[in-house]
Amino acid sequence: MARKTGLITVIILIFLWHLMAAAVGNDILIPYPAQVGSYLLGLLRSEVLYTSVLMTTLRVAKGFLISMVCAMIFSILSDYSPVMRSIFTPIHVLTKTIPNASYIIIAIIWLGSEGAVSAVSFMILFPVFYNSFINAMDQEDASLKDVGLIYRESFFGKLRYRTMPLILTEILTTGKTAASMGFKVGVMAEVIGQVKVGIGRQMSYARLYLQTDRLIAWTAVIIIISILLDQLFDLLILYRKKEEQRWRN
Repeated sequence: MARKTGLITVIILIFLWHLMAAAVGNDILIPYPAQVGSYLLGLLRSEVLYTSVLMTTLRVAKGFLISMVCAMIFSILSDYSPVMRSIFTPIHVLTKTIPNASYIIIAIIWLGSEGAVSAVSFMILFPVFYNSFINAMDQEDASLKDVGLIYRESFFGKLRYRTMPLILTEILTTGKTAASMGFKVGVMAEVIGQVKVGIGRQMSYARLYLQTDRLIAWTAVIIIISILLDQLFDLLILYRKKEEQRWRN
């Protein structure tokens, strides 16, 4: 039922889009849906699409993985030691409050257009992962914390049996949001940094030559990728829940 409703909504929006394009009568301002669809179908047969998507994905994935690993390490240390938490808190607040545009500009100056995409993805996603991990550990069942205090479990024992299961669950739930966010920010960094190959490069070309149909088509590519990422993480989350249920039984 939900899928049918969503499909109806999409059809209505495309119809309204067509009416607006007809009313405006200017392809630069509002191209017809058919124009965008035609260009998008042409992209599917073009090497440019797959090369651009691959390069953008690799850059964003690099920042995604580094931010996740660093957030995991810092959150574990913060949970284990109040002193470490007090040290990392200002860093967390700083990375969370700096505007995205500042990240992008500084990263381009320091690392160039290619390295800036991964760096910006890292800076944007690190506070997201860190906040998620540390909150999950703070909300751990109080009875488990009491058992740890009574039996004085070692750091590695706590890490293996209590902390990592919590973090693994959070990696999937937070990763679903972070992946889409990182991809959008990464493309924005590509546009500003003028990378040689990538989705951002193609969008820059479309903007430069006032090809609005191509700009919307590449935007549609980003939307499709975001939807696919959401579906992938939904499957992983479902698998994780089934595994947890199996262990409990």
